[in-house]
Amino acid sequence: MAGITVVEPMRERFAELVATMSPRDRTLFVGLVVFVLMALFGGAWWIGRSVLADVGSRVEQREETLALLNGLADDQSTAASLVGEIEAELRKSNGQDLPSFIEKAAENTGIASNLQGVREKQVITEGSLEEKTYTVEITKILLPQLVDFLHAIETGDYPLRVRTMKAKSVTTAGTKMLTVSMEISAFRLIDDEGAPATAKGEETP
Repeated sequence: MAGITVVEPMRERFAELVATMSPRDRTLFVGLVVFVLMALFGGAWWIGRSVLADVGSRVEQREETLALLNGLADDQSTAASLVGEIEAELRKSNGQDLPSFIEKAAENTGIASNLQGVREKQVITEGSLEEKTYTVEITKILLPQLVDFLHAIETGDYPLRVRTMKAKSVTTAGTKMLTVSMEISAFRLIDDEGAPATAKGEETP
C-alpha cells in the first residue's frame, strides 16, 4: 500500500541514522525525543485542563445566572402577591370615608365629645392610588384615652397612616389633660373615572 511504502524508507533511514550515532549522540538523541514527547504530552494536558477549566467556569456562570433569574422570578411572584394583598386591604374601606371612621373610633373609646373635627387638608393621586390627608383635633383627653384611640384607628382595618401628631398638656380642675392635633392620611383605589375601585363581584352604588 502507498502509506506503508512511504513509511518503510523513512523507518529504514531513521534506523540507519541511529545506528551510525555514537553512544553519546544516541543517548542525547533519545533524551531529545523523550523531551519532545513529554513536551507534546504536557502541552496537550495543559490545553485540555485549560479547556475543562473554561467549560467549568462557563457552566458555573450559567448556573449563577439561572439561580439569579429564578430568584428574580420568585421576588416578582412575591411582589405580585403582596400587591394583591394590599389592593384587597384597600378595597375593604370602599364605601366608608375617614371622618366617619374617626368618629366611630372616638365614640368606641369614649372621647366622642372631645373630637372637635376632622377636616380634609389635601388630596394626592398617583396612578390608581388616592391619598387624602385630614387634620384631626381632639381636646382635653387623658393619656390612656389617647392611647386607646390610636390603637383603635391603627387596628381598625382602615388603610390609614398617622403622619404627624402634636400634643399639648393642659390642666383642667387640677387634672392634666391633653389637646391633640394630628394629620392622618387615608388611602383608596380609584378607577380611571375617579370612582372608588371595587373588588371582583362587587358593584359600585
